[in-house]
Amino acid sequence: MSTQVQAWKMKKQVVVVGAGPGGVVMAYLLARSGVDVVLVERHTKLDREFRGYFFQPLVLKLLDEMGLLTGLLKRDHHKTDSFHFIDRKKELFSVNFFELSPPYNYGLLMHQPLFLAYLIEQASRFKTFTYLSGTRVTELYKENGRTAGIKALQGQEELIIRSQLVVGADGRFSTIRKLAGIEMEQETHDLDFIWFDLPGQPEGHAGHLQIQIERDGMLIYTPKGSDLTQIGWVIPKGTYTEVRARGLDSLKRQLMAVDPHIAPLLHHLVDFKQISVLDIQVAMAAEWVQDGLMLIGDAAHIASPFSGQGNSLAIQDAVVAHGVIMQALERAGTEVLSQETLKPLEQLRRRPVEKIKRIQRMQAKMITIKNPLLVALRRTILPIIRRTPIFRRMRNTIAMGTTPIYIRSQYFKQ
Repeated sequence: MSTQVQAWKMKKQVVVVGAGPGGVVMAYLLARSGVDVVLVERHTKLDREFRGYFFQPLVLKLLDEMGLLTGLLKRDHHKTDSFHFIDRKKELFSVNFFELSPPYNYGLLMHQPLFLAYLIEQASRFKTFTYLSGTRVTELYKENGRTAGIKALQGQEELIIRSQLVVGADGRFSTIRKLAGIEMEQETHDLDFIWFDLPGQPEGHAGHLQIQIERDGMLIYTPKGSDLTQIGWVIPKGTYTEVRARGLDSLKRQLMAVDPHIAPLLHHLVDFKQISVLDIQVAMAAEWVQDGLMLIGDAAHIASPFSGQGNSLAIQDAVVAHGVIMQALERAGTEVLSQETLKPLEQLRRRPVEKIKRIQRMQAKMITIKNPLLVALRRTILPIIRRTPIFRRMRNTIAMGTTPIYIRSQYFKQ
C-alpha cells in the first residue's frame, strides 16, 4: 500500500531564490518595505564554492543608505584604496579609489559568508522575512500558464510556495532561468582562472589588489585580511586538466617565475583540492522578466571577473528591482505581477551592464596581449592614458557604476 506525501504549502508575495549578494539585498529591501518575502537557498551553509570577496565603493554607498554599513564594518574585513597593474616590473597604472569623494573612497574585501550572514541577520528583524536554507527548487508553480510560485524539496519534504513573483538570484547556473526556458546569449572567452588561498602576504604587496604580468604568466593578488591572500593564476580555457597532469611542483615553478616573492608561501599549497577553477563565462539572458518571474545578477548576466564587478552588478540589480517590484505590487493588488510591470528592470539595467562588459572586454584584451610589439606599445601608452580624463571616467564607472542608483527608502516601513 503506497502512501502519498502531502506537500507543505506556503503563500508569500515574493520568493527570492538564491542567497548570494543580490538575493540577500533583494530580500532585505523587500522585507523592510513590508513585503512578505521568503529567501530560498539550496545549500545549508553559506560558505561554499568560489565566491567573490570584493565590493566596489558603490556597494558601500548603497549599504550606507540602507543604514547597514556601520554594522557591517564591525565584521572582519579589509579596506583597499587602490588596484595596481604591474607589467614586467613596471607599474603601468593604478586605479586609485582614494581619489574618489569620501566617505566611499575605498573598496571592501570581506569573506562573502560574513556579508551574507549579516544581511540575513538584519532582514530577520522584520516579521515579513522568512529564510529557508537547504531548500532546492524543482519546478516553477504555474497558474493559468503564468509563474505563480515554486515547488521545492527541503530534505525529503516537498514544499509549494505560491507567490506573486519569483526572483531568480541563483547565479550563473540559475535553476530558475532554466525552468523558465530563458536562453543565455554566450560570448566566447579564451581564459580560465584558478584560485587558492595562502596564509600571509607576499613581500612587497602591502595588502593591495594587484595584477602582475611577466613573460611566464599572470598572477592576481587579492588580500583577504592581514594574514591571508587569495592567489589567482590565469590559464588558457579548458587546460586545467593539463595543469593537474603536470603536477603541483610544475605549477609552483610557473608562479615563482612570475613573482619570486611568492616562494615562501607556496609550501602551504600541498594539494590540488585547495584550488578552485573559475570557468570564465560571459553571457546575457535573452529576457530578464516574464509574468511572475524576474532574473537578477548572474542569473540575468554573467560578467567576467576583470575589475571585480560581479557583486556590484548583482546588488545594483537588486536595488533597482526593489523599486520596480514595489510599484508593480501597488498596481497588481493580489495578482501575479505581469511582465509589463516588471519590464522596467531590464530597461533600466541592461544597457549599464552592457557598458561594464565592454570595459571588461577592453581590459581582457589589453591584459592578455602576447605580441612583443603590442606589449611594448602597451607599456608606453597606458602610463600616458592613466593621466587623462578618459581614465578617470573609466575608474569612476568601475567604482560607482554607469548611472546614479539610490535606495528607494520611501518604501521602508521601519
